[in-house]
This record gives sequence, structure tokens and C-alpha cells, in this order.
Amino acid sequence: MTTASIIINILFVLCLTAPVVTRTVGLLNPDEKPGKKFLIPLVFGLSQGVMAVAGFYLGKLLCHLFIPEMAPYLVFAMMLVVAIKMMIDAIRVLKGKMLYTVRNEWDFILLSVLAGFNALLMSLTGPFFVTVMPLDFWFFPAVAVAGFLWAFLTARITYNPGVMRKMSFIEFSASVFMAVIAVLYLTSFFCA
Repeated sequence: MTTASIIINILFVLCLTAPVVTRTVGLLNPDEKPGKKFLIPLVFGLSQGVMAVAGFYLGKLLCHLFIPEMAPYLVFAMMLVVAIKMMIDAIRVLKGKMLYTVRNEWDFILLSVLAGFNALLMSLTGPFFVTVMPLDFWFFPAVAVAGFLWAFLTARITYNPGVMRKMSFIEFSASVFMAVIAVLYLTSFFCA
């Protein structure tokens, strides 16, 4: 792998896990115990990683249903689906329609699993990647670490509408970058 492709793959993982940003704002109070300040990002990171692994193995179970020549188009389509879903989610957050209330531990776990849905969708196509998965085996730990870092950085931010506009801009920007990577992926397949 070249340095440029490694950087693009890392940015891809960061963009893929960007929905954590809008889901973790305001989850921690400034006076929370230090253990909880680490536990919430850890759960979000682990859920991202577990969802990515689950998607990959589910994709392996389903890969016999597809024609190998269609693999690049399947990967491209899934990248676009994830990018468009993120774009719609960012717009909904901007309008104040996708805000979450966490009342107990089960709400928190459900929220972390929902934040990992994009990782599940994208890793479904892992077995179909024509060359290799982004970052090879390190894709799964990278997704978990990126989810942890996003949650670690944003869970301490106090919720207010202005902050949510900024957070939705981060998710929207990530969705645009995902769409660009999808187009680059498809064009690199045809140029190879």
C-alpha cells in the first residue's frame, strides 16, 4: 500500500464512524466519575468494531449469492448507500429531528449499536472487495479505535442547538468524503 492509499483508508474509517459524533454529544456531565468518562467511549468503540466484524462475517455467508464480476458495483453501491444515509442523518440532526434521550443503560447500549450500523453495512461488502479490505485485517481494530476516539472527543461536549449544527456538519462532511471515496474506488477499478 502506498502512503496516499493508507491516508485515504484512515480517512475512510474516520468518516465511516462519524455518526458517533452526533449520537454522543451531551452524554457525559462534567461532574461524572472518571470511570464513566472512559466507559462510554469504550462501549461506542467496541460496538463499532463488533458491528464491523459482524457485517464482514454476514457478508461472507451471503457472498455466494452474488456474481463475482458484480463485486465492484456492489461495493460502490454500498459506499453510496452509507454516504447518503449519513447525509440524510446529518440533515435530520440539523433540523432537530434526530436527537436521542438516554434514560438508562439499555438506551445507551441501543444508541451505541445504532451508531455502529454504518460499520455493519460497509463491512457487509468486505468479502466482495476486489483487492483487499481497506487496511486489511486492521480495518476492524481501526473502526473500533475511531469510534472510541469520536466518542471520547464529543461525549464531554455540552448539548445545545449550536453545537448540534457543528456536529451535523462533521457528519455531513464525512458523508461527502465517503461519496468521493466511492467514486475513486470505482474509477480505480476501471483504471486497473
